[in-house]
Amino acid sequence: MGVFTLVIATSFAAAPAFAEPVQMLIEKDWGAYRYDNDGSRICFVSSVPISSKGKYDPENRGDIRVFVSHGPGKAERDVVQVIAGYRYKAQSDVTLLIDGKSFKLFTLEDRAYAESEEDDRRIIVQMKRGNKMTVIGTSSRGTKTTDTYSLAGFTKTKAVIDKTCK
Repeated sequence: MGVFTLVIATSFAAAPAFAEPVQMLIEKDWGAYRYDNDGSRICFVSSVPISSKGKYDPENRGDIRVFVSHGPGKAERDVVQVIAGYRYKAQSDVTLLIDGKSFKLFTLEDRAYAESEEDDRRIIVQMKRGNKMTVIGTSSRGTKTTDTYSLAGFTKTKAVIDKTCK
């Protein structure tokens, strides 16, 4: 994943340089969106957990979400990103499980990413095939969290961004 993707990815939560995202499709538990800015386009699908577990005060946890994004540019495609809603424990890994198949993500502040483009592609293949995705992480305070996502609607919304951001 390029550094530029990290910079753009951080703008999903608060994007002052971009207008509000345009919603292209909501399908079951997933949404497809795009940003258009000065001739460049970023497309992404996103979902929130259907359940979150851990010994924490929900009032102290921020936005929890998973993204798969394209752009800007053709080199940045199929980037998987998890937003925890808290700062991850430094130097920690996140476990992402899709119907029992496990992937390791690296952390950067409140976000987690696949370790390679190849891992991104493998995760997306499993997301298309799967029913449920679980993300297990540890906060900077040592609190373990388990967020579970439905994958219903992922394949259809992903197809929309594949077509819109070629």
